[in-house]
Formats: sequence, structure tokens, C-alpha cells
Amino acid sequence: MAATLELRRAGAALHVTLNQPQSRNALSAEMVAELQAVAAECAADAHLRCVVLRGAGGNFCAGGNLADFQRLMRMPREGAVDPIATANREFGRMLQAWHALPQVVVAVVEGAAMGGGFGLAAISDICLAETSAQFAMPETSLGLPPAQIAPFVALRIGQAATRRLALTASRIGAQEARAAGLVDEIHEGPDALAEALGKTLRAVLRCAPGALRSTKAIVARAVDLDQTLDFAAGEFAHALRGGEAAEGVRAFGEKRSPAWVEQPA
Repeated sequence: MAATLELRRAGAALHVTLNQPQSRNALSAEMVAELQAVAAECAADAHLRCVVLRGAGGNFCAGGNLADFQRLMRMPREGAVDPIATANREFGRMLQAWHALPQVVVAVVEGAAMGGGFGLAAISDICLAETSAQFAMPETSLGLPPAQIAPFVALRIGQAATRRLALTASRIGAQEARAAGLVDEIHEGPDALAEALGKTLRAVLRCAPGALRSTKAIVARAVDLDQTLDFAAGEFAHALRGGEAAEGVRAFGEKRSPAWVEQPA
């Protein structure tokens, strides 16, 4: 049984809910491990055709867990491989596992989809958003690169849009996210969102299971992410051990602007 997730099977569809509403479903190491385990189970399930991913408590996912970042910064580097890079790469492997699922992945986004939550939305095949949903990659404002999510976001919305959003840490609404190609449909209120999800599930379940798997496999063959994500994990570790990230994470926890913030002339 998962401690951070709520799982509900409904025929050929599995509903996976990030269930840590007190942290706006921030991605703790425990949640990442549980999402990885669920992905492995889904990949081996020949009867499953669709996986729905959403968040409890009115938010999709607020991104990385601040306490985990602080814990990683205290870990000493021993040997050739930085443990921060190892931990960061584990997050990337979880995203890879979900990105490679043979089932159709439907993300249902309400409230915040920040950082890692943005990445989870990006790996979906179909993304439904509530009108008030907000999306951002705020990592650079914390002194970090969006290391493991950036390649998936670029695959979803293209390099130009990814650069603009990541290099400005901009927050965008559902309409702009749809214009960028991240969101497929926008619906106002939980009832309309539930109706849209039901319509999407009915459409997916009209399709042959083998054809769905083959189609996703064909599309996935055009992408090789391992080398990029390995490099990104090293960059993340270097950043988290540097002074910028220490200041950025501290400022975030203290709800103030980091020291490097300045107004343009």
C-alpha cells in the first residue's frame, strides 16, 4: 500500500492521486519511489489501458520537497559520484518510467503544477486543466536548473517555449499553458473537469489495447533521454552544492527574495 498516493482501479483504468495535500503534493523522495513502483506495476499490466494522474486537495503538485533539498545539501560528497546527482537522477528515472508507459497517461491538473509537477504534466499523453490551474518552472529563481524535467518539457512544448519559461521562472495560467501545447483542454470547475475526464476515458477505452501500446512504442523510439538526464543530474548537484542554491532555498523557506534579485534599470 502506498503512503503518499491513493490508487483506485476502475476496469482498464487506474486512478493515481498524489495524496499529500498538506504540502500541496510536493514530490518527496518517498513519493518519487512510490510513483516509480506504480509505473513498474502499470508497465507489466497487459489489461490496463489508461492511467489518470492527479493531485488531492485542489493542487496537482507543488514540485520538489524543500526539506529534501536541505537534506541533500548536507550530504557529503564521497567518491566520483555525487549523492545529490544520484538522488536527482532517480527523479528523472521516475519521469522516464511514466513517459515510457505503454498505457495512455492522462494528467488532471488543478491548482499548482510547479517544478516537478510541471514535469509530470509534460510526460502525460493528454493533459486536462481546470481554469484556475497555474504552471511554472521556478527552479532558476532558487539557483537551480530544472534538471530532470527540462528535457520532457522541451519534448512537449519545444525548446523555445521551454527556454522562455525556465529562464524567467515565469508562472503561467491554463490558457497560456494550452497555447504553449502543455495543456490539451481547459474546463471550469470540478464537475466540468470530471465530465471531460469521463469523455477522455471513454475515447481511450474504445481503442485496442495492443494498438495503444504499439503507437506509444513507435513514438518513443525517436527519443533517447539517458545521456541528457545523466548530464542534468550532474549540473543539478553542482548547483545545489553552490552558493546560489543555498541562498535560493533558504530565501524560499524564509519567504523572501534571494540576494541576487534586482530590478532592471
